[in-house]
Amino acid sequence: MRKNRYFVHRVAVVGSGTMGAGIAALLAGAGFPVLLLDVVPGELTDQERALGLSLQDSVVRNRIVCDNLLKSHNIFYAKRDMELITIGNLEDDFEQLTSVDWVVEAIVENIELKKQFFQALDRIRPIEQIVSTNTSGLPIHELSVDRSDEFKSNFLGVHFFNPPRHMKLLEIIPTSETNAELVDFFCSYVSRRIGKNVVLCKDTPSFIANRIGLANNFWRMSYAMDNGYTVEEVDAIGGMLMGYPSTAVFRLMDLVGIDVIHMIGSNINQMLPMDFAGLKKDSTLEKALSRMLEHNWIGNKVKAGFYKQILLDGHGKQF
Repeated sequence: MRKNRYFVHRVAVVGSGTMGAGIAALLAGAGFPVLLLDVVPGELTDQERALGLSLQDSVVRNRIVCDNLLKSHNIFYAKRDMELITIGNLEDDFEQLTSVDWVVEAIVENIELKKQFFQALDRIRPIEQIVSTNTSGLPIHELSVDRSDEFKSNFLGVHFFNPPRHMKLLEIIPTSETNAELVDFFCSYVSRRIGKNVVLCKDTPSFIANRIGLANNFWRMSYAMDNGYTVEEVDAIGGMLMGYPSTAVFRLMDLVGIDVIHMIGSNINQMLPMDFAGLKKDSTLEKALSRMLEHNWIGNKVKAGFYKQILLDGHGKQF
């Protein structure tokens, strides 16, 4: 049997939000040194101004990625895994991407921003560097349009689920131009190394799990809103009593992120207007989610969504 030519010794994760930080922690826990990058802040915080810092100070320039890691401390298998993560930003440390074997893109679900990043990466990447996207449902083939042949053959969707440390499913989505050896590499070596069960998907809107899951949850949420059920009632019925996880319906939306759910559902609605997984413009559900976005009630990452997290006596959590 011919040996697979692919290998991964060092990884870069671009985007340090909920998923990016979680993926970086997972990979570090599997023993991979990880470079974690995010954008440079556009303005100073009040605290930074009080300290006399400027936008040129490294502590400011790396603030976003540093803050995201600190507030996500529970994503690690062990505290020592943090030692395998090197933080930076996409302006000062972009050239460091040439030193890694696998680049994981985990930036915001905006196809133009992702394409801009891939265009810049294509100019500097080593020929056989692996590049993957963690998009929740954008067309994989469209993300690599106009990229080099070498980029396209080493590019695929590798979709982790939230939280990456705990969710066993890993969707692998190749395009028609993805090297078959690379697909085999992820379905075998990589999945075993990081402890995931692989499902090979076609490049269709939202792939498999999100397509089914959103259709299911959007229907349950819409039914609840149209028929006067409360959030608590729906989650009491639609969770473990029905064989679902304890996150049930609305808690799951908070976990994933209201902003992410709205974006994915809207994207599906544009690509497949009649699909149940699409979030129809001006529907009762879409209006409710849009109002939550206006107030930045986007779920667990801000401790307020369909549920709000508060402290009891300064320490105990209540939802």
